[in-house]
Amino acid sequence: TAKLAYEASDKSMPFDAFKKQYLANAVADVIAKQPIDISIPYDATAKLAYEASDKSMPFDAFKKQYLANAVADVIAKQPIDISIPYDATAKLAYEATDKSMPFDVFKKQYLA
Repeated sequence: TAKLAYEASDKSMPFDAFKKQYLANAVADVIAKQPIDISIPYDATAKLAYEASDKSMPFDAFKKQYLANAVADVIAKQPIDISIPYDATAKLAYEATDKSMPFDVFKKQYLA
């Protein structure tokens, strides 16, 4: 990278001197940069919702209710198994009989 930078420069100094200065400047740039905290607080969503609310209750109470509602929303969106067993019609028909034979025998006759 120093060589590319040198080629793009005015070449007012020899390459070795340019490279030494270029690398020193690169190191100084890295050292000068401070880390930036990009963490998100755990309760950031609750804080945002609270700020958008009418603030009719203290934040701690609002947060508790907000998180309870959020959990309820997630639970409500869980998939529900609506599959029907293959032999469901046979089971329904068997329940309406006098059950004088085992279900497995009934099912074979029913599905035949």
